[in-house]
Amino acid sequence: MAASNPLPYVVAESARKRQVMNSSPLRYFLSAVMAGGLIAVVLIVSLLLGQALHLAGSPMYYAASAGFFGTALCTIIVSKTELFTSNVMYMAVGLLSRRVSWKELGKSWFLVYAGNFTGALLLALMYAQTGALSHLPANHLLFDVIGHKVHADSWAIFWKGALCNWIICLAVWVPLRLSNDMAKLAMTMLLVFVFFFSGYEHSIANMAFFSLSWFASAGVTPDWADTLHNLIPATLGNIAGGAIGVAALNFYLERDTLEEVGHSLSKQEAALAHS
Repeated sequence: MAASNPLPYVVAESARKRQVMNSSPLRYFLSAVMAGGLIAVVLIVSLLLGQALHLAGSPMYYAASAGFFGTALCTIIVSKTELFTSNVMYMAVGLLSRRVSWKELGKSWFLVYAGNFTGALLLALMYAQTGALSHLPANHLLFDVIGHKVHADSWAIFWKGALCNWIICLAVWVPLRLSNDMAKLAMTMLLVFVFFFSGYEHSIANMAFFSLSWFASAGVTPDWADTLHNLIPATLGNIAGGAIGVAALNFYLERDTLEEVGHSLSKQEAALAHS
């Protein structure tokens, strides 16, 4: 079903997420903590790779960072942990299909957002204990990226956030049409490359950027005002891109697949009743 009709699968997943959240909020929160940590640990490797090529004078340093970052979303999808940006899409579809209430949608977004932030912060703290953040040069790629994020216009950040999560949610949605696992992974990696290389704003990745900078000894260290200047419009943009650009639009375009699946299930139930 998932290989040809993404919408029924996403509806079923939203119902599963709702059930887990309501029966075990701590489990749901810890799943989000793990996803936030995964984002941070992959971002660290992306920065190390980009910085090494930057020091070598390669113009491909940012492309290398962008190309590797898709590993994070692939891992999160396979492990079925909770990432805020994709959770926006799942729960919006759940709301539209009446599997999720407005209250449950808000609860899910809050728990996952807080869990992602906690995971990113904890991973940055653990990484700092290795001493790796103690000797970063002031011109490190990490600080260059953060400088652009905290000095950007709020409206520009919002639209970069919307474009980001439109692409990120498509990186979850589009592979559901494919049956080959390698093709799914490749499609996800390529679409994540599009978002990262374009310089769009992913609120959870930004949490990881900021968390790493807070434990570094040099360079740009944003305060809470700078952090919120970025995270608030980036988060709102992520919600718009995922909930409207992917969830609502695809629900409208593909809602007939729900009717087909429902009709098919009814026929199966009727056949079993007469057997």
